[in-house]
Amino acid sequence: MSLAQAQHLRELVRVAWARVGREVTVHSDHVRDADGGVFGLWNLAVLVADAPQRQWPKLVDDHVGRLAAPAPSLKALSDDQLREQLALRIVEEASLPDPAWFPSAPTLCGDLRQVLVLDFPETVITPPESDLAARGDLDEWRAVARGNLWRMMRSEPREHEVLSGREGGQFHVLLGESFYTASMAIFLPELLSMVGQADLDQGVLVALPFRHQVAFRVVDGPDAALALQNLFAFAMGGYEDGAGPVSPHVFWVKDGRWEQVTRRDENGPQIVVNAELADALGLANE
Repeated sequence: MSLAQAQHLRELVRVAWARVGREVTVHSDHVRDADGGVFGLWNLAVLVADAPQRQWPKLVDDHVGRLAAPAPSLKALSDDQLREQLALRIVEEASLPDPAWFPSAPTLCGDLRQVLVLDFPETVITPPESDLAARGDLDEWRAVARGNLWRMMRSEPREHEVLSGREGGQFHVLLGESFYTASMAIFLPELLSMVGQADLDQGVLVALPFRHQVAFRVVDGPDAALALQNLFAFAMGGYEDGAGPVSPHVFWVKDGRWEQVTRRDENGPQIVVNAELADALGLANE
C-alpha cells in the first residue's frame, strides 16, 4: 500500500466512525476514540489491499459497523445458546486482551494458547475464563468448544494448494474464510487425510501463519528438510501480511507433541533441529 493509499484509508476510517456517531483520533496504525478504545488498522488494510479502491468505502463502513455494534452479552445467552456459540481457537498469547484472564488455557507450544471464544456471525468474543467458569465447569466447556471446532472442520469449505520452492520442498496449504482454519490444526491427522496424506511415524511439519491458513508437510525423507525451509519462509510472510496473525514459526508435531523448530532473534531467522528430527530428515550425518 502506497503512502497515498494509506492516508486515504485512514480518512475513510475517520469518516466511517463519524457516521456511527463516534469521533476518533487517527494515528499511523490505529484510531482511538474518546473513551480510550483502540482499533487497529492492520486487518482492515489487509482486507482492502486486494480490492479496487472504489470498493474501499463500503468495505470500511462494513468493518467499522461491526466494530461499533454492541457486543453480544455472555449473560444474555442461555446455556443451550452458549453451547452453540463456543469454539476453541489457537491464538498468539500477545494477541490476547490480557493473558492473565486465561490462567488455565492450554499452551499448544511456545506462545500459542488454546482459548475459548464465542463465535457470532459478525464478531468473535474472547471472554475471561472467570466469566465462563461462573456458568459451568471449564473442562466441560472446552469439550463443547472442541466438538464445535470439529464440526466446523468437517463441514466448512476450504481450498487446497500444493506449493514448493524452485528446488523442491513441496508442502500442502489449506485456506478458508473461517476464522478457525488455523485452529483446525488441533485435528492434524484428519486434515492430513483430507488431502490424501498421513503421518508416517516421523511426524509432520506444521505452520499456522494467520487465522485463515494452515500449512504442513509429512516428514518422509530429505525433501522434507527443504520443505522445512520453504514452510518457514511461507509462515513468516503470511504472519506479516495476513489478517489475524498466529505464528511466524514452524512446528514439528509427533505423537501429538508440538515442538517449535524455528526462531527469530537479533541474529535473524533460524531453523533449530534436534537430533531426532535431524535423523528423520536425513540430516544426521551432514
